[in-house]
Amino acid sequence: MIRTLGAALALSAAFGATPAPAYAFQCHTALVLALDASDSVDPVEADLQRSGIAGALLDPEVMEALAPSEGFGALLMAFEWADPGETQIIAPWTILDSPAAIHAFAAKLGQLPSVYMSGQTGLGAALEFAAKAHGEAPAACARRVIDVSGDGPGNTGPTPGLYRKAGLFDGITINGLVIRQDPDDYSLQQPTRDPLPYYEAEVRHGAGAFVMVTKSYEDYQDALRRKLLRELRPVLAEVAE
Repeated sequence: MIRTLGAALALSAAFGATPAPAYAFQCHTALVLALDASDSVDPVEADLQRSGIAGALLDPEVMEALAPSEGFGALLMAFEWADPGETQIIAPWTILDSPAAIHAFAAKLGQLPSVYMSGQTGLGAALEFAAKAHGEAPAACARRVIDVSGDGPGNTGPTPGLYRKAGLFDGITINGLVIRQDPDDYSLQQPTRDPLPYYEAEVRHGAGAFVMVTKSYEDYQDALRRKLLRELRPVLAEVAE
């Protein structure tokens, strides 16, 4: 809360400590995590994505970036997607403004029952769902971000480009995390199945948007950790000005 942050600043000054930045927003980032759960993702890989989120959030550097001071943090939600209309929220909007809140959020992800989806890769519809979720966020944040991960290009339903042209993604940054397991096969045998060029052309959107690549689901946690730091740290610098 603002009064809590003000009290902390006064206490720091009284003890001669360097005061924390006077942030313009209590919520620096509203972040939607969108996880591929289509037929190309088996149950083991789905579990690696879920556990990878929990592990990445508990990294000390990520925790500091999420909640740099008590009462000031990020707003997160996570869902899985496959065919258009096939979505499953695995973590509703939650404000992560303290270490305790981050630990509780990660613990809930680790306790989810093993319910898996199936279907084709409806990336456009998944991004539509994520963008509309931002419209239902319970707090105003300095920046709105969608973080979508997957191992294949969209192959069913509307393309992300159609929603982009309609203005649905205006004011939202969309970053991608591509699980690119067989780059040699993509380049030599099935280039249309390579997710990287698709994510770069169709998914990436907004100022400072980017696409990162990891080679396997086993590396998902570390890749997401690096991705979160790249997403969150610039935002903190901006809202502290």
